[in-house]
Amino acid sequence: MIAGVVGAALMAPLVVFYARSPALVVTEVPFVTLYGEERLKKDRASASRALFRRVKPVLVADGVSPDMVILAIHEASRRPRCVLFGRSQAQAARLFHEQFPQILTIVLSGLIKIPELPPPDDFLCIYGTDRAVDLYRTGLFAGILGSERRKPAQKTEKEAEKQPDAATPPANAAQTYVFWQDRFMPEGGRELFSQGVKEKDPESNAIFINLATQLPDTKVIACITLTGVGAEYLERNAAVPQILFGWLDPAMLPREVVVQLDDSHWALAVPAVRMAIKKQTEGKIPSKPLIFSLKIADNNIFRMLEKSAKKMP
Repeated sequence: MIAGVVGAALMAPLVVFYARSPALVVTEVPFVTLYGEERLKKDRASASRALFRRVKPVLVADGVSPDMVILAIHEASRRPRCVLFGRSQAQAARLFHEQFPQILTIVLSGLIKIPELPPPDDFLCIYGTDRAVDLYRTGLFAGILGSERRKPAQKTEKEAEKQPDAATPPANAAQTYVFWQDRFMPEGGRELFSQGVKEKDPESNAIFINLATQLPDTKVIACITLTGVGAEYLERNAAVPQILFGWLDPAMLPREVVVQLDDSHWALAVPAVRMAIKKQTEGKIPSKPLIFSLKIADNNIFRMLEKSAKKMP
């Protein structure tokens, strides 16, 4: 009898987990290819644990009609707790909300407001990417990584002569932090990035560029942050730590990319669902920083980066 009671107690959470309505995430097939299938499986499992309910992808072809998206949603679940859409599926999200106004519809709009969506209500939640917080945290990351680059330069003159390193600035030289900006730079964004850099490397400066010809000499660059418009720099393989805004599968990135800021609908699914369930119908969510520990030799640096990933300006 005791064993039966213990077994029932152990099984109860599992029963509750599967009894709860799932959260569905509309996911285009090309996204899975670039995001990484194994990575998506891990995200799905971690999101299910965090929300204590099943989180299921609804796979749809690129460019499929909104009606077909809604059909795919019904095949996944007749009564989901919520359905999360990325910006590219805004039309499908609007149609779903019109047809099923009592099911939570969540749209992650990224950095652009979506004109085809109606105003948020109790069952339509629209969240953007908090680029301001991202920029501050990126400044912190860059300052930490740039400070780390000073260490090889702090050699004796004799050691430096034996092992010259053209890419490493002199130990006491002012370093430059490059941010390759795009059109989504928010008001005050430059100041937030610079603030983060200064907190970790007070003697250095940050510059903002949008053309390759504006890049300074590699010798003085401590770290470079790339947005979508600066992606061509990835092909240059310069021996400078890089921070990337994007959601591409990390396996496809150069070894110099140490931190990636991901604002895809899978990266932000957990905070988005939690906000929607709490009836916070609009707002902004910071990107999810991916810190690649295998590219960082110093555990202390890794811990500092992890701690900075939670800081607010």
